[in-house]
Amino acid sequence: MIIGDPPFCHPREMTPRDILQQFVGIFARKGWLNQSIRLKHGNRQYRVSCGEAGFLAYRINDHYGLAQGFPGWPVCIITQDGIMHDAAVSAFPSTEPSTQEWLRRLADDDFELI
Repeated sequence: MIIGDPPFCHPREMTPRDILQQFVGIFARKGWLNQSIRLKHGNRQYRVSCGEAGFLAYRINDHYGLAQGFPGWPVCIITQDGIMHDAAVSAFPSTEPSTQEWLRRLADDDFELI
């Protein structure tokens, strides 16, 4: 199951399992498989992790004045059975990267490790 709007969706022949395997390949090549990595793109910070069971991109809250317990939120979750991204569950337009954008950024090292 893929949750998202048409610009987010992947070609019909791509299953969530196929897309997850692309992430697994990138993380394995970088030596990050089954690890949590903190990175920055633009002025946004994320914690990303990937293993055979799934990929998670978690946006770190940059509003330091908020109470504890609201450290951030998941913006992209991929499992073998489905894909969820921020725009699909947000009541407002999302500016978070799509799955394809995450793949491109990670493959091209288009981020800063922090």
